Amino acid sequence: MIYDVLIIGGGITGCTTAYRLSEYKLKVAIVEATDDVAMGATKANSAIVHAGYDAAPGSLKAKLNVAGCAEMGELTKLLDVHYKNCGSLVCAFSDTEAKTLEELLERGKINGVAGLEIITGERARELEPELSREVVAALYAPSAGIVCPYELCIAAGEVAVVNGCEFYFNFPVEKITKSDGVFAVDSHLRQLKARYIVNAAGINADKIAAMAGEVDFPAQITPRRGEYFVLDKNRGGLARQ
Repeated sequence: MIYDVLIIGGGITGCTTAYRLSEYKLKVAIVEATDDVAMGATKANSAIVHAGYDAAPGSLKAKLNVAGCAEMGELTKLLDVHYKNCGSLVCAFSDTEAKTLEELLERGKINGVAGLEIITGERARELEPELSREVVAALYAPSAGIVCPYELCIAAGEVAVVNGCEFYFNFPVEKITKSDGVFAVDSHLRQLKARYIVNAAGINADKIAAMAGEVDFPAQITPRRGEYFVLDKNRGGLARQ
């Protein structure tokens, strides 16, 4: 079989891409290196749907960030996934930090972020009473929200399967070749063929691009990791200094 589209990576990007493509009369498949979806960065990111004020103006990230945020409400409704459009606050604790908020505000306006504004510390505490009394100002982005990326990824993948998309797990891509307009993707003596490939391999996207001969892709992806505290809501649910 030759698929129309083969998606490499079963994270949020791969599964939502499959979900969209499954609306059409296409033979679509996803290959995933692990034994389930959302096992890479998707399973452990911050779950924030960013408004789009921090991306560099004119960049693809800025364009897709703002557009994706605007679509999230409808997408989660269609997939029956809980989404909270709670907005976000970037807080300043001094006049110097407040100047940085002005830079973010200007950047956000250029990017087309809706409803973005700088508010006083008092107004910020009205929105979030637990904020420090030392907050003097905040950048308020009402379009931002939060969603469980794991649930969203699973829901998108399930709908894609119902619509005919096929998943291949434990399929780490080892080699990609192309002949007569068809890509051959190999893993552990298995091979799948497709007319088009979507590179949704996350932090391994640079390696996949190199296998496919994509010379314009950044030379190397350098991943980074943050740390979070998981708090018990029954014991207050807030971190205080």
